[in-house]
Amino acid sequence: MQMNSKLKPAKFNPAVLPMEYMPKLTQDESTKFTKHYLIPGKVFVSAVPIAITTILGSGVSVCLWDSLSGIGGLNHFLWPATTDAPEDSAKDGETANKSLLQQMLDLGAELSNIEAKIFGGSQPLVKFNNSTECLGNRNVEAAVKFLCEQRIPIAEKKVGGSRGRKLIFQTTDGVAQVEQL
Repeated sequence: MQMNSKLKPAKFNPAVLPMEYMPKLTQDESTKFTKHYLIPGKVFVSAVPIAITTILGSGVSVCLWDSLSGIGGLNHFLWPATTDAPEDSAKDGETANKSLLQQMLDLGAELSNIEAKIFGGSQPLVKFNNSTECLGNRNVEAAVKFLCEQRIPIAEKKVGGSRGRKLIFQTTDGVAQVEQL
């Protein structure tokens, strides 16, 4: 088989991520502000109006919002704590919660003005190893413990159940829309 000399092989650029890993920022025509889809194991904070969306199962999202500065953000973690995750990973609650709060403070939020909302932590209908201790419950406990330690009041909490949730959190006003899946 003879190659056409006019065709050049595509160059691979390792600095460009595949589209599924790129941040999902889109414009919502009905509300006139930007939307961001947050994948599990990540944290997103903004000082400008944004609607942050994520899908939760046994994972948990902590939403933080400073009503005076309008700074808001959320995380999406998959397990309560770990000892072997990379430092830049926010897949565990311990790391994700600390990172979320620090990013809020770095943008100018004041700890005394921050309120929290917790969502997720559903329980699968199938239990493994006859365990009564479910991952979703442990994730919720990790979120509550962190917020109590930081003295951040919990304004809303929709957790547990056997179904996942779609969460949309608005940084403009701290409103969270939750839909069971």
